[in-house]
Amino acid sequence: MIEIYMLAQLIAIADNGTMSKAAEQLHLSQPALSRTINKLENIMQVRLFDRSKNKIELNENGRLAVEYARKVIKDSEDMIDQIRAFDESRRTISVTSCAPAPMWLIVPILSELYPNMKVSTQMRYHENFEDELVSGKCQLLITPYPFDDPNVKCFRFFEEKLLLSVPPAHPLAAYPEISLSDLEGETMLLYSDIGFWHAMHKTKTPNTKYILQSEYETMTELVKASALPSFASNITLKMRQEELRNSNRVAIPIKDSEAKATFYCCWNKSDNKKFKALEHHFQKENE
Repeated sequence: MIEIYMLAQLIAIADNGTMSKAAEQLHLSQPALSRTINKLENIMQVRLFDRSKNKIELNENGRLAVEYARKVIKDSEDMIDQIRAFDESRRTISVTSCAPAPMWLIVPILSELYPNMKVSTQMRYHENFEDELVSGKCQLLITPYPFDDPNVKCFRFFEEKLLLSVPPAHPLAAYPEISLSDLEGETMLLYSDIGFWHAMHKTKTPNTKYILQSEYETMTELVKASALPSFASNITLKMRQEELRNSNRVAIPIKDSEAKATFYCCWNKSDNKKFKALEHHFQKENE
């Protein structure tokens, strides 16, 4: 039977041009490499090299064998990668979220319900967002709308409400609530990685200047030290109660409907057995 190491050594000879250079690359003696090639020829029952007194080179059989050897080795590497990825997927729950807050909330839930599973998260939002789940790119998809698909199970997760965060001396601090139009002409700090919320900012606050921050912790420190307005939400206020208690900021509700979002957690019904505990969690939360 042909073994992978034989094919790898055959390819090394083809790539290096000579037996001696191939043996050097493979850290083998030249006689050991010759024995492998002889064994390979005996298995195939054909000659792969033309031999002369001081030279050995691939013949047409050998060149065809090298071509097939490359395919076999690539297929074997692909097989290993696919099997490892499959094994990893069985021990991993992959989550794609349309916004940051759902990721912050779903990870501790999944960690508690599935302590032996690894949770991987990514945030993205685009026109064909549902394809992330349908095509198998993730196992859980968190959307800002119900997923209308007979093959998908979808549960209401939570509602996020945006607020304006300003220092007490800011002119808007005295307002009981504001509209997004009140931000006309303002300069604000904004976390850059906010997913689907970006569309709201573009359409509802086109004349607001945003100073974007890509690191969330840096953004938090700037908000505490700066007099510039920023956005908060009912979720960020809840998660950072202790930290915000010591900051000199006022949180003002935003009354526009676009400043509110209800998130849904969805998965393919083929994964119902896997996510039975999560389904019970959502059923209990939504009672």
